[in-house]
Amino acid sequence: MFNTQHILYMAISAVVTALLLFLAAKWLKTQKQKDDFLKFFAVLTVLLHYSDLWVDYFLTGGNAYITSVHLLPVYPCNVMMWMLLIGALMKDKHSFAFRTISEFCFYVGIVCGVVGIAFNFNFDNTPTLADYSVLKGLLSHSTLLVGCIYFKVGNYFTVRPGNALSVALGTAVFLVCGVGVNRLYDHFRMEPPDGMFLRHNPYFSCSPIVPSICVIGVMYIILLFIQQRKRKR
Repeated sequence: MFNTQHILYMAISAVVTALLLFLAAKWLKTQKQKDDFLKFFAVLTVLLHYSDLWVDYFLTGGNAYITSVHLLPVYPCNVMMWMLLIGALMKDKHSFAFRTISEFCFYVGIVCGVVGIAFNFNFDNTPTLADYSVLKGLLSHSTLLVGCIYFKVGNYFTVRPGNALSVALGTAVFLVCGVGVNRLYDHFRMEPPDGMFLRHNPYFSCSPIVPSICVIGVMYIILLFIQQRKRKR
């Protein structure tokens, strides 16, 4: 991790992301154009996530290895990927459900995208972009990041105290998915993949607080309230 390839990818990804969002904010004016941009990156994220199965299938003459993340929403970025797609495909962009998804995707999706690019497990295990399964993992987090940030760039929601409710509800979804995945694997006497990092925190292993996803959610809610107080002043 953090070798020349990784650092170069992060730099290119940051520049391309900023450029895409800048151009989108400048040139996309109609609601249809904005919706199409959002849908494109939502669908592209899902396609990239599963693309290694197709690549393996054809390169190996009909064999592909399916992992837990291909079948279940094991990690936060997996949940964010589907939330981004659901939000992008929703027709009613003024509903409570859409507002909740868009706000949560923006605030927490940014963290998932950045962490998935900077601290990618697959790249840590196989530190080369020549391996497609590693490359597609980084690419899918980059497209996820673009889509999540565009919820705000495209003016799909406004910053307000109620954003904290969206973060809280989204964090609850993380918890439900994490507990559900772990319980499912326990029921079938399989080694659980540690859904939502509820059993082990890979980023803060020295921390006594295990459910890091809960901590992240609470931190966001606190920051949102601080942000709102500063805006009022």
